[in-house]
Amino acid sequence: MSFRATTLKRSQLVGFFLVLTGLTAWSQVANTPLKFADVGAITSTLVQASSLGESSGGSSDDSKWLKVEFHFSITKDAGPYVDEADFKIWIEGRDLLDPQGKPNEGVAVALTGSVAYINIAQGKDVYGVFYVHPSTLKRYCKQGSTDFERTFNVHMEASVGGKVVDVYDKKKEQDPNWYQPLKPVPGLVYRQNQCVFVVTDPSRYPAIKLPADSNN
Repeated sequence: MSFRATTLKRSQLVGFFLVLTGLTAWSQVANTPLKFADVGAITSTLVQASSLGESSGGSSDDSKWLKVEFHFSITKDAGPYVDEADFKIWIEGRDLLDPQGKPNEGVAVALTGSVAYINIAQGKDVYGVFYVHPSTLKRYCKQGSTDFERTFNVHMEASVGGKVVDVYDKKKEQDPNWYQPLKPVPGLVYRQNQCVFVVTDPSRYPAIKLPADSNN
């Protein structure tokens, strides 16, 4: 159970019912073109950006980015390619500076972001990635940036053709809707092409769909 549970408790009975409802609903999805890995589909690690061009060194946790990588497959039902798949992410955090929060407790938040990958070839080992800046990690945690790696949960949704085809949570929850009550904080989760990791593992991840105006 994550740190959020101290303020967002729900009854076990309700949670159990929702889990059964969610599992039943997802078990009815047939011929899905995309599916998250059954185990360990989301991994979060703290990584150091390249020091090239920096005037100060160091590799402490305070200078590391959060890397959230997700593992999925493009199934045979999709054919040789999926033209576009959209992924949304909710990364749990804590805002200790929110005036609506209790002292030393703050408000439970979710850092949100999205990415659209295109021309994804059929295969069982496909990966995507998001990043969060070190200053954001320091702003939205209580025990240090390692909260995001070890304690906080992550929720992801995958959509193809405008329909959600699969969901995954880094940590198992009694309530599959655990992330919905969190206060959303958009604009702080980066796609690979939005940060210093743009040239990291360029062949590991699918191509990112660019904004329409960038094609002109």
